[in-house]
Formats: sequence, C-alpha cells, structure tokens
Amino acid sequence: MLAWLRQKGNLRRTARALYGSIVTQARSPDVYASWGVPDTPEGRFEIISLHLVLVLRRLARAGDQGAAAGQALTEAFVVDLDDSLREMTVGDLAVPRHVKRAVAALHDRHSTYGAALVGAQDGPLTAAVEQRLGTLSGAEGLDVPRICAYIREAAQALELQPGPQILGGNLAWPQVRA
Repeated sequence: MLAWLRQKGNLRRTARALYGSIVTQARSPDVYASWGVPDTPEGRFEIISLHLVLVLRRLARAGDQGAAAGQALTEAFVVDLDDSLREMTVGDLAVPRHVKRAVAALHDRHSTYGAALVGAQDGPLTAAVEQRLGTLSGAEGLDVPRICAYIREAAQALELQPGPQILGGNLAWPQVRA
C-alpha cells in the first residue's frame, strides 16, 4: 500500500515538472510576438495544448510508466485549467462544464496533430495549424510555416530524448525562434 502511494506521489511530481516545462515553453514571448499567435486565453490554451499533445505522444511510447505519466500529466492540465477558470471569475457552477469542453478539445487536438505528424508531408500539419490557430481572433499575422517547422523540430527533439529522462520530468525543448 505504501509503495503504491509513493509511486502515485512520484507520478504527480513528474507530471508537475513536465507540465511546468510545457507551460514555460508555451509562454515564450516569441510564440506570441513573432509567430502571430494572439496572447489571449484562447491562444495560450492552443499553444499549451499543442505542447501537451507533443509530450503525450512521446509518453505513449514509453511503456506502462509513460502511460501512467501521461495520465498524471493530463490530470495536472485539468487542475491548472480548473484553477485558471476560477481565477478568471468563471462561476463555480460553470467551471466543470468549461473543463469538460477543454478536455474534449485537448483530445480533439491530440487526434488532429497526431494524425498530421505521422507523415513527413507538411500539408496535413499546415491544415491542422490553420484549423486550430488560424481561426483565433487576432491571428491574422499567423506565421504558419514557422509554427509547423517548430512543431516538427519539437516532436523530433522529444523523440530523441531518452524515456528515463522524460519520466524524470526533464524535457529539452528546441528554442522558439523569432
């Protein structure tokens, strides 16, 4: 019993470290200033979701420990989303509904970006970025080619990282270039 509790605590620590790295990378000022992604709650949600999907895809290939870490990471995302909605003064009764929609949106993005990253062709990835980011209010100057190049580079960087490093909560992201 104590081993199970210790393992669950380790998973939560790993998930918090991974999620912290995702949010730090997603909050890079160049994402918003140079890529043309609107610095709005919706824009931040999309960029965090994108990075989260990349990490979840990598964790899925790390065996049972990766699957457990992916579940804990998704839970960390939900907790952060819940906290953020409450800080934005969304009514307590509406928060669960918003969280449910956001989790469904995350799963949708996981499917969309996952399918787009399977092949080496840029068409599906370009369409996915335009579908998810191009429809945001204020995204008129969106630099889709730069975003797609970054997504491919980040996916490759995560693939090259050893599983134990990632399961230890350490992610090495490529630089977001202006």
